[in-house]
Amino acid sequence: MKGIFETVMSMYDSYNGNGMQMALFFACLFYLALQKKENEKRVLFLGYTLLFFIICFFPVTAKIIMDFCIGEEVYWRMFWLLPSAIVTSYTGVLVLMRAEGKVKRYALFFMMFLVIGMTGTIVYNSSIFERKQNNYKLPQEAVDVCDIIEADAAANGITHKKLIAANDLVAFIRQYDADILMPYGMDAVRGHRIETERAAEIFRIMSSDQKDWESLAWFAAAEDCNYLAYPKEEEISVEAPEAYGYQLVGASAAYHVYRRDVKETDYDGEWMVTQYGGADGEPLMFYTVEDQQGHLIVIDGGCEEDADFVRKRLQLLGGHVDAWILTHPHKAHEGAFIKLFRKSKKIQIDTVYAVDFSGLDAGAQGEESMLAEWSALEIEQLRYVKSKDTFDVAGLSFEVLHAWDGSGGEENNEALHDGSMMFRISANTESMLFCADAGKRVRDSVRTQYKEALASDYIQMPNHGNSEPDPDFYKAVDAGAAFFDAPKRMMQEDDGAFFNRENACRMYLDGTAVYSYETTPNRIILK
Repeated sequence: MKGIFETVMSMYDSYNGNGMQMALFFACLFYLALQKKENEKRVLFLGYTLLFFIICFFPVTAKIIMDFCIGEEVYWRMFWLLPSAIVTSYTGVLVLMRAEGKVKRYALFFMMFLVIGMTGTIVYNSSIFERKQNNYKLPQEAVDVCDIIEADAAANGITHKKLIAANDLVAFIRQYDADILMPYGMDAVRGHRIETERAAEIFRIMSSDQKDWESLAWFAAAEDCNYLAYPKEEEISVEAPEAYGYQLVGASAAYHVYRRDVKETDYDGEWMVTQYGGADGEPLMFYTVEDQQGHLIVIDGGCEEDADFVRKRLQLLGGHVDAWILTHPHKAHEGAFIKLFRKSKKIQIDTVYAVDFSGLDAGAQGEESMLAEWSALEIEQLRYVKSKDTFDVAGLSFEVLHAWDGSGGEENNEALHDGSMMFRISANTESMLFCADAGKRVRDSVRTQYKEALASDYIQMPNHGNSEPDPDFYKAVDAGAAFFDAPKRMMQEDDGAFFNRENACRMYLDGTAVYSYETTPNRIILK
């Protein structure tokens, strides 16, 4: 309730401005309160104002109004209901009527006019109004962008026009040309929920200082957006739109306009891999892998505390999981899944792939273990995997390089770490290796077995990147990008407490891109 009251006070302060107009309003109310002859008006104005402030500032009624009436973002509009203009005008007229003589009345009128003018702000200023640029009274840049799109569409026989535009243009495009569709409107800019999650991702990318052009192209294809308007003044990195199939079709004074011809088969067999995590949170492991046809694969999910985030994320992605891969029953990996499986019936899961640790003593695996909780679950769609198993999920190939086989690591309570599922996913031409928490002994064994065949385009670093340096293993993998499932404090620590910083530096020096929780969600398209 304290938060609601503080929100209302903040909005009142913004409405109040310099406070002079409200001071004048309260002064007028005070004057009316002293006028016994104006008893009817006094009761009306004072009673209404008192009732308004009680309803507006009382946390319970304020929350009801925010949740069910006008919304929190525009709650400040409630203050429009204050009769400040009526009360001030009425009081002014009352004072003038009681003044004796024309000269006194004119003097009082001039003083009132001066006070109101000096304490207020003129609304006809450049921050609110500007000289019209065309007969449509719309920004000329919006008109120019629409004209460029219409001319290009007409020249190329295009009937479907759906535009991704900078936020400055969103409010004006369809006012000028309703034939041009958009993935979201001004509601998105105001902070309201966007109709689809992929459209929401487009908005997040367009609102970000650093544009992820590859992901933008992916989500644009999913939303069937074939035009892009991007400001000239914003510097475009090496990964310019042209690199992902956009071609420049025109330019206005301030915007480049691109077109991308999207075919249904453009992303066949390709998958988007997304890494989640908090920059200042705890190390965990949560990935989603999705394609353009709506198939969804989840890898681990993080801690119990992350369960609500995982559930909301999966519901936004459709709520249907084709496969849930669980590498090993540690809190940072399976905690969220265990909690969701017990309580949430809103997520449909076709198959769960996991490692069989049934031969281990659940009470002897350390404080991070959730083996007892995992073993208590009854999962009808569970499928155990072992080393060298292969399987396919909606066209994505899985190869298990290592899984616990009934021995190894028991002597130092490392069985869950070393027994965790190390696997590789492969799309059309690219692959990604997931190491989970596999230790040095396991990595040496896998490197010896697979040799050159271990090479992968991407790698999820073992033990969140906090594993002793292993240059021979990483050289064999030869990945172009490495994913560290670790927050900023682990990535930047240089006092020897963690290996993340050293491993990241080695990756940089080898020309490998490094992703961590500082920039999540991190995405790559597995081609």
